[in-house]
Amino acid sequence: MSALVDAPRLARQRRIASGFSRAASSYDAAAGLQREVADALLAQLPAESRLTTVLDIGCGTGYVTAALARRFGTTTLGLDLAPGMLSTARASLPELAIRWLAGAAERLPLAAGSVDLIASSLALQWCDSLAAALDEAWRVLRPGGHLAFTTLCHGSLHEWQGAWRAVDGRAHVNRFLPEETLAETLARPGWRCRLHDVTTRRCWYPDLAAARQALKAIGANTVIAETAPSAHTPPRGLTGRERLARLEAAFEEYRRPAGIPISYRVATVVMQR
Repeated sequence: MSALVDAPRLARQRRIASGFSRAASSYDAAAGLQREVADALLAQLPAESRLTTVLDIGCGTGYVTAALARRFGTTTLGLDLAPGMLSTARASLPELAIRWLAGAAERLPLAAGSVDLIASSLALQWCDSLAAALDEAWRVLRPGGHLAFTTLCHGSLHEWQGAWRAVDGRAHVNRFLPEETLAETLARPGWRCRLHDVTTRRCWYPDLAAARQALKAIGANTVIAETAPSAHTPPRGLTGRERLARLEAAFEEYRRPAGIPISYRVATVVMQR
């Protein structure tokens, strides 16, 4: 029975891993916002000096992992679903003694009470269950250990979502937790929440083509489950050219003097076990 229950989850994880593996070679050049968010998270980490093991969940090409290794000089683990990301990270950071692991936030391949600090930047929104990820973090953290992460909330990519809905009635965007649901999820027994802040960040693009390429380059164009078409879905039968023309026109509605934005509602959270 468990295998049947896990099949959809495993299929989603494979799609996510495949999408990010394909983007591994282009990720760093396109991940400006991701680095900004990661730097802001790193600035919020507790000033601990006696850590023995630190973990980066959803490490990607290793930006946060490398920062952890250099700051704390201790056993550093980088974990990701995507083998392509792990290969790129391993090849680009040979000078650092980092242990790279394949795995998911909801099922960490680590012993209970084996980690002092967990960091994760813009990865946990890909989890099936943030609550399950928090429970796993609780399991592997030592008492007093910290979990520091960023994730995306509802309202992220709303321009992309709105433009596509004007084309075919579908969002073409993954669902993100409402801020109220995030707050409720964080209120789990035992945890002490040290920081919970939500801000809006934007990337600006000259046109639709640039925005599409940017999302593809960081692997964020993988859609886990599209929403069903609405009652106002345009008639089927549009050619690829017609769909693109409609999408471009809808996307242009969001244009501002700086260009066309893609917005991200970024939550930054620091919790202590």
